[in-house]
Amino acid sequence: MLDRHFSKHLPRNPLNVLWNFLILLATAWYGFSVPIAFALKLDMPGWTQLLDITLSIVFLVDILTVFRTPFLNNNEVISDPVLIRQHYVKNRLFVDFIGAIPWDVIILLTLPPHDLSPHWIALTRLLRTLRLFRVPSLVANLRKHTGNAFVDAIYLETSKKVKMSLMFFWVMIGLNTIACGWILVHDSPAKDPVSIYIQAFYWLIVTVATVGYGDITPQNDMSRLYATLVMLVGIAMYGTIIGSVSTTIANTNAQKQRRRDKFAALADFMKRYDIPLKTQNDIFQFYEHSLRDRISLATEILQELPQELQREIDKYANLFMLRSVPFFTQASHECLMDMVSCLTTTICSPREIIIKAGDSGNEMYFLFHGEVEVLDPQGHQLVRLRTGSFFGEVALLKQVERIATVRAITFCCNAIIFL
Repeated sequence: MLDRHFSKHLPRNPLNVLWNFLILLATAWYGFSVPIAFALKLDMPGWTQLLDITLSIVFLVDILTVFRTPFLNNNEVISDPVLIRQHYVKNRLFVDFIGAIPWDVIILLTLPPHDLSPHWIALTRLLRTLRLFRVPSLVANLRKHTGNAFVDAIYLETSKKVKMSLMFFWVMIGLNTIACGWILVHDSPAKDPVSIYIQAFYWLIVTVATVGYGDITPQNDMSRLYATLVMLVGIAMYGTIIGSVSTTIANTNAQKQRRRDKFAALADFMKRYDIPLKTQNDIFQFYEHSLRDRISLATEILQELPQELQREIDKYANLFMLRSVPFFTQASHECLMDMVSCLTTTICSPREIIIKAGDSGNEMYFLFHGEVEVLDPQGHQLVRLRTGSFFGEVALLKQVERIATVRAITFCCNAIIFL
């Protein structure tokens, strides 16, 4: 069990996620701005120096927070301060520290003006780009952690959004850096820094895309050699991007095709046995709902597990849903575990009658997902109940007939407890 001092610094804490997002933005700023300033030999205005000092303070504070942040190792949360310190010093401290110090500002404040070289000052700012090595860990910390390193790694690896976002980020960093390199080796006729950068980026895209208009060409051996290297790198980069995008699209199309095949087989079956149109519509609506919430995919995978593991998953899934009901907020873990064994879950379609007024009842319901309406005996709506609500307790506790009808408005997942 983690002590309170360290629990607030766990990676899954919302404040930690917000902090990592701030560090990620600052790192991205340096990843793009520093190469541009170095290539164009831009002077540092006063606000840039102030921003450097501010972000340096933020980065140094980030180093201190990492010293207090438990980490995941072999499916275990490590909260021992000694082990945290050893892990950070061994893996990331040096790079983070070098990238956090505003070396250019220190040089400006300590050296006499006649010893200052704008080129070397700009060169020291490149050390800020070392913070880019932290991007993968920052992106990982932005995701909600399960507390299991192996499971978190699978979630991170299989997340399409994370993979595509990281790929786009690194591609843009690479393109920006290569364009800045072209500025250094090519004498542009333009004088405006914005025009110089736009021309360099334009040349890069034309070269990498193998279009080759020929309006911007190398003028010396250095620029020719650089252009040759960019062509080789561009082929690999272009192939990687196309391959990743094609794989993502192919996987998506394969999933859609399996879905269409499943719907076609179901439609043929219902047509063969002359299933009423209303029933067909209800069935297709249910499958649309389950596919949208990825219920059918999860169910299909879980059915491949051994029976014992399926029972374990059902137990913890029901426990999770019970905890989402405010009625059980103060219940102990042992009490909830006892109730889990008595639970039966059902899924109701829209307009399906769950409870009918006048019937006898020896069970109560907990609404885990969806929305229902409570109707009086005349069919007038009394109230709408949403996720986390419960109903049917009056007939259960007082042993009387149902005093109202409960009807599903949307697809609902209910847990039933029998007396």
